[in-house]
Amino acid sequence: MEQPSLILSFYSFGVMLHKRDGDKVSEHPVDPAQVALALSAKVRFDTGLLSDNTLLVRQEGVKKIVVEYRPPQKTGLYLDGSETALRVPLPGLLLIRVTAEDKNPQYGVYAVKKRPVTLNEPLFHAPLPNVFSSGNICWGTVQRVTDTALQSTTLAEDWAVLLGSRFNDHGVGGKSKSHASDIRQMLIALEKRKARAYPKSDLLSVKKTLAQVLGDEK
Repeated sequence: MEQPSLILSFYSFGVMLHKRDGDKVSEHPVDPAQVALALSAKVRFDTGLLSDNTLLVRQEGVKKIVVEYRPPQKTGLYLDGSETALRVPLPGLLLIRVTAEDKNPQYGVYAVKKRPVTLNEPLFHAPLPNVFSSGNICWGTVQRVTDTALQSTTLAEDWAVLLGSRFNDHGVGGKSKSHASDIRQMLIALEKRKARAYPKSDLLSVKKTLAQVLGDEK
């Protein structure tokens, strides 16, 4: 009868790992939390695309991804140097939040021309300052969301923190065909002409799909 190569023994004082290598047997204590992480890393939960604004929830071990869609709508945005918010139309947006253990959450924000119905939806640069070309967000000193919100599968608080913060001159280029050097000028122009919708033709492609950003495809 084959002998097991590894045995975990749970005692009142802790957990011991017994390892067999041929005729040799070694034993040493292990951290129960590390055992739990090693086991959970093999388990993957993935909803696929959902029907509400929360598009996808995926968990693999301690890594959790939430993707949420924000429909096109007029939004108040504060720019540095102004006490009055711009009222501008924004296109449909996707916010992606990745959390792992107790590390700081990682975010990506992108524009889309329609609500994704597959992971092959092409992505565009979000027409917002403080967003890098990669889609990552430059948070600066902005207060992050609460730990309670990070446990949730919705991104309401994350959207509120992002769009309610004051935008500066970081990451303003490469977001608009008509205002390539500074997306803030595009936003100001939209408010001046009382535009009702963000022109989709002005969006610049990221040249990636949602699947590629999530790491499902190269």
